[in-house]
Amino acid sequence: MFLSLSLYFALIFSLIGSRYFPFLTDFVPVILLSPLLFFNLEKMGLFSIKRGIIHGITFSAVYFPFINWETFFSLKTLDIFFLAFCEEIFFRGYLLNVFKMNSFHKKNILVSVLFTLPHLIFSISPDRFLVFLPSLLFGYLYFYTRTVWSSTIFHFFSNIFFMDFFGRFVKTFLS
Repeated sequence: MFLSLSLYFALIFSLIGSRYFPFLTDFVPVILLSPLLFFNLEKMGLFSIKRGIIHGITFSAVYFPFINWETFFSLKTLDIFFLAFCEEIFFRGYLLNVFKMNSFHKKNILVSVLFTLPHLIFSISPDRFLVFLPSLLFGYLYFYTRTVWSSTIFHFFSNIFFMDFFGRFVKTFLS
């Protein structure tokens, strides 16, 4: 428990510090991926790749009609996938397994709150609070499939959807 909270606070401090020292953002993926060095990879579901891909794509299909497929295939897309993978390793694969609570629902709410807080560091706006709801879904998907790949893929397509479709909607609405 101490190690998990230490890593979480290191994440928060590196994000806050990156406002003044931009090089600190380079430590964010390192912190998020650090559980791969010492935590049980089998427990994370890291080896259940086929099942994770099938479930991840199946659940992500809800986004497919709204994605701009012309701009989908770019290097930026790889960055978005990598960040989703890092976040899912840390928050779902690691924290959901480390926290000891009787109820998975309470544990998922706690991890979703912890997931939302770093997203509020750069700007406290209503759309940043919306991160909480998809985080709950990522947690339940991870719990249901027992693989971090399914939640990573769903997280990835959620990010694509919210950045692309929701971004176009806001621009149209505010214009």
